Order: sequence, then structure tokens, then C-alpha cells
Amino acid sequence: MPGVPSGRGCDACRQVKKKCDQSSPSCSRCTRLGISCVGSGLRRYKFIPAPERESQEPGPVEESAQSCANKSALALSPISPLPSNQHTQDLSNLISALQVTDVRFDLRIFGPFVPDIPRRLGRSQALDASVHALVVAFPSVHTRQFTPEMYKSYGEAIRHLRTALADSSAVSLPETLCAVYLVMICQGWIGRGGDFFPSHGEAMAHMINAAAARRDWMGEFEAEIVNTLLIIVLIESFANHKINLDPRLWESSPDSPPIPRPPQPRVTNIECLKPSSLAAVSGFIRNIQGNLSEILSMHQTLQGDLVKMKNLLAGMASKSSRQLSLGERRTQVRWQTGYGFLLLLGMLANWALTAYGLGDAIALGAERDMLVDEVAELAKQAEQYRPLGSSAMPGFIVAAKMMTQDPSKLELLEKLLASYRSDFPVSLAELKRDGSYGGRSACP
Repeated sequence: MPGVPSGRGCDACRQVKKKCDQSSPSCSRCTRLGISCVGSGLRRYKFIPAPERESQEPGPVEESAQSCANKSALALSPISPLPSNQHTQDLSNLISALQVTDVRFDLRIFGPFVPDIPRRLGRSQALDASVHALVVAFPSVHTRQFTPEMYKSYGEAIRHLRTALADSSAVSLPETLCAVYLVMICQGWIGRGGDFFPSHGEAMAHMINAAAARRDWMGEFEAEIVNTLLIIVLIESFANHKINLDPRLWESSPDSPPIPRPPQPRVTNIECLKPSSLAAVSGFIRNIQGNLSEILSMHQTLQGDLVKMKNLLAGMASKSSRQLSLGERRTQVRWQTGYGFLLLLGMLANWALTAYGLGDAIALGAERDMLVDEVAELAKQAEQYRPLGSSAMPGFIVAAKMMTQDPSKLELLEKLLASYRSDFPVSLAELKRDGSYGGRSACP
């Protein structure tokens, strides 16, 4: 072996360079001189420096203290960030936001299609800009700290959205529909001036009608968007009679199949919350006198739906929110919102029947008080999921205020409304008045 001495003489013989006979237990020279014989027959190794080859990896034995020190210094040095741009940052921020499991700040409450939005980025400037505005504004929902970047990104989203709405080829695309919805959500966070239902109904109705005429792109993601926006537009059509929707959105015909809807649990199949029922309510409100018999029928159906939904919520109310799983808490939020909409429909029907003298006035008065009390109780129960999990409650409270003149009920509703309004203290209208924001409405 190169570098290994062949001599195995004792230390005394090797020191004076004498041949050692390696006798045991002592060599003849050490015996003759009367000295101790040490190291006889022992193989010795001699380490010599050699140049290190680039292709040769040093083993653990060959690591020196200096190399260990260099490795420690390398471990402490900061890691260089990966190359990124605005798109990758927004994608990362959106995915992080979707991983939030606290229902109070859960973006999934805005629709079952929301988790699929990340894979749609990069297809539409309007969607990319609206997602950027959403992820920039999202931290403020928790911190309540508002920055100029929020309003700048919101303004950019508005600009790109207006461009998309002006393009006939893009107006019915699912990405544009999604962009409108996200901008509406952002407006509710940073631009709420006492209006808990930002008005985009007419523009959304135009886009949904375009989607009804074009079914070739309709998959589960697209159907979920259309169905979500359809419910919002139908609710807004109760007060805005300029909204007109294509009946094909909820009716079947041989040449125009209905928009596909993912199956829902049978227990939550509430008749009055179906799009066809909401569309009928919208028509009744526009011509109450000509639809009194239909309103009476709807009123009877509502009684059963209200009892069914109240029983569902009562089963969950027996447990504290800590005892409920994440899926159960999300279900509770959906059911609370659905029950609120049923109470809203009940108040509309009660108002119409009372105004035209149909039914027992005393019974209708008792029912009206019950509906108002139920709204107040629902708002109290939903407070645990503020701000996002209960974001629909202020609208129900406002409707309940219009249904009662009882001072004690009005006082309670005012307190609840003030409490909910504190979740989003900044008003876009106030910003426009003081000149600190120059944005424009997305939808004319």
C-alpha cells in the first residue's frame, strides 16, 4: 500500500536505524542493552498530503475543523429567494389564505368554487387583478389596518374589470364572472358605506344572461359561479326592478338544458331557496296585486321551510363551536345564512299579505314579531363567526328594522347592526369625499 512503511522493528531499533529481529517478548538488541522493547512487530502508517480531486467526495474522516466551520457559516447565511413575480406571489398568497381553517376568516364561505380559483390564474387580466386586490385586502379583515396599497389594487381591479366588461368576447367568460364576484367581495371589505349589499346586480344579470345563452364551456366550476351569482342577483332583484334574468337559468326546455348543479344533501333541499322559487318571488314583488294567490302559496311553503331549517340549526346549537368539526362549523355558517334568507322571504310575504289585507291581521302581526325576534336571535348566534362567517347578517338586520316599530326591538337591532358594522369601519364613500381615493364603480 503506498505511503505505508514496511519496517516493523521496535521503537529503540528504529530510532538508531538498526535491524530488529522482532523477537518476543524482547528483541535481542534490547535484551543485550537491558532496555524495554516497545512496538516490536507493529505496523505503522504514514500520512502524506495529497492534492484533492474534484470528482472525489471527501469522507467523514477527512473533514477538518476548518471545513466544519465553513459549513456552519454556510448554514447561517440567508437563503436566496426563488425568482418570483406578481402572479406567483398572488398565487402563493391566495393558496395561503385558502388554508385558513378559522371559519371567521374562511374564504370558502363565498362559494364552493373558490378553492379552484388558483388554477384559473393567468388566463384573464381581470381575474388576476381582482385576486391581487383580494389577497392585498384579506389581512385587513383581521387586523383592521388599511393601507394605500389596498385601494390602489382595488382601483386596478376595477380598471381591468371595466375593460373585460366592454369586450363582448370576454363578458361571459367564467374568469370575468369570477372577477366581478371577487371585486364585489373586496368592495364589501374596504368600501362599505352602510351598504352591506354592494350593487352590481344589473351588470351581473347581463353577464349571467350571456352565460345562459352559451353553455359550451359550462363545467362544475362555471356552474358553481353562475349559481352563486344567480342567487345574489335574484335577491337584489327584489328591490331593483331593472334586473331581468333569462328564465333558461332555472327552467328546462328541450333546446336549452338547465345549468348543471352539483348534488346537495337532501336534508338541506329547501324549496324556497331554489333559484326558480327566488325568481318567482322577484316576479311577485313586481306585481303583488296580480300574484296574491301565489304569494299565499309561497307563504305556506315558507312555514315548513322555516321549521325545517330552524330544527337543523337547533341540532348544532346544542354544541359549542369548539365541539364542532371544521366541516360542521362551515355547514352551520351556510345554514345560518340560508335561515336568514328564509326569514327575509318571510318578512316580504308577511308585508305583502298585510298590505293587501289577506289573512288574519292578528296572526300576521304575531308572525311579524316572531320573524323580527328570530333575526335578532340569529344575529346573536352568528356573532361567533364574525366577520366573514356572518357577513350576510347586517342585511337581515336592516330588513328586520323595517318590519317593526317596537322601541325595544329597534334598540336591540340597532346595537346588533352597530356591532356588525364595526367589522369594516372604513367607508369608500368617505374616502371619495375627502379625495383620498379616485376609483370608479366597476359596474354602471
